[in-house]
Amino acid sequence: MRRDKPLTCRLPEELRQLYAFPYPIAIWREPPASIRAALAAAEDFGVKRIYTVGDVVTENFIKYGVRPAVAVVDYKTRRHGLSAAQLEYRRVVKVQNPPGYITGEAWSAVSEAVEEEDTLIVVEGEEDLLSLAFIAEGRDDAAVAYGHYAGALIFIPIKPYRALKRLIELLVCGGGQK
Repeated sequence: MRRDKPLTCRLPEELRQLYAFPYPIAIWREPPASIRAALAAAEDFGVKRIYTVGDVVTENFIKYGVRPAVAVVDYKTRRHGLSAAQLEYRRVVKVQNPPGYITGEAWSAVSEAVEEEDTLIVVEGEEDLLSLAFIAEGRDDAAVAYGHYAGALIFIPIKPYRALKRLIELLVCGGGQK
């Protein structure tokens, strides 16, 4: 949407500390360095559990000693496939989720999985957008990790990321006011 006049927005002084966090964290390293960097970020942000979205990201976290609290895979990757032994979870939930969507079924699976944990969600279709459901539904002491198509590991500590949404809602906007 284009405006005739620029919109002026002001962030109240007492809320400026919310803007100190860079959203999200892109880690442009190959494993295991990318996993080590994600774990360092997890420590810095008090992350106690990690949710992974995508086969390669899930495989890399497991391969380098980190078991995701919840993992989402579709068993489709440009590389080799995941072995069933790598993905032994207490709960396995299968959902349908077409490309470009987050179905109610998939969203509910994420919501239940963050409560239950130790869950593998197997998607028939595409899992990419489910990271958004984790940001909305995940615990404050969790992070979501997924792969960027250009090769980065994207790592999002949920609590500060949610603060960004709140920050945008708290902006005082108007045509040149204060």
